[in-house]
Amino acid sequence: MEATRLSEEFVNLLKNRGKEETYKLGDILIEEGKESDRIFVIEKGYVNVTKKDPMGNDVLIGTAGPGSIVGEMGVFMGIERTATVRAVSDLKVISFAKDEFFEVLSSIPELSAYIIGTLTKRLYNLNRRLINAINSKLMIVMGNYIIDKMRESPAFETEYAEQPKLSFDLSTAALETGLDIEKVITALNNLAKAGVIQDYRLIEEVREGEQEEKRTVAELSGDPSQIKSYLKTISYI
Repeated sequence: MEATRLSEEFVNLLKNRGKEETYKLGDILIEEGKESDRIFVIEKGYVNVTKKDPMGNDVLIGTAGPGSIVGEMGVFMGIERTATVRAVSDLKVISFAKDEFFEVLSSIPELSAYIIGTLTKRLYNLNRRLINAINSKLMIVMGNYIIDKMRESPAFETEYAEQPKLSFDLSTAALETGLDIEKVITALNNLAKAGVIQDYRLIEEVREGEQEEKRTVAELSGDPSQIKSYLKTISYI
């Protein structure tokens, strides 16, 4: 996590407008899940920013020091605290209640513009990381599906053992993976772009019968061991 940093000039402007407070090593300024009601500007010292993982363990996501603002995201977005902020040294901060900070921003347009610009960049980066995480999850689901299908194929033990060829109906893949067809295609496109699968193409087929039935089939080839290795790499994103 990258904290919003203020210049010394901005920090000095804020000194006479907020409440100066001190904290000791280990003190908690912000607790995950609590109401977002205050903003802190660090004058001296450092804090760690941690977040609970699914097992309830604290995971370090960032560190902030002099000139940094902490707690502003929750206040601006009107949501509960998404992380815990704890002093890792003796700490001196300038503290603002939510309404007080908004009043300060309205009286210092340059500060307001700077913070809004910084928050916009942070939200953009968070959005990119979220998209990458979603795409990684889709590729992991489809990659494992492809590996399983390749190992089920008779060709896996014969002439295509190193680079099995595979074809499957997208509707069937969507049903078996729990993804919709658009997400299946997105995952396949990303796997092909990464070079993990080769000879990838989509073919429109028509089944003749009492009623013509159209379906889309994916054809591809790849090395199951290479696919597995790639999936292991992106599982950390």
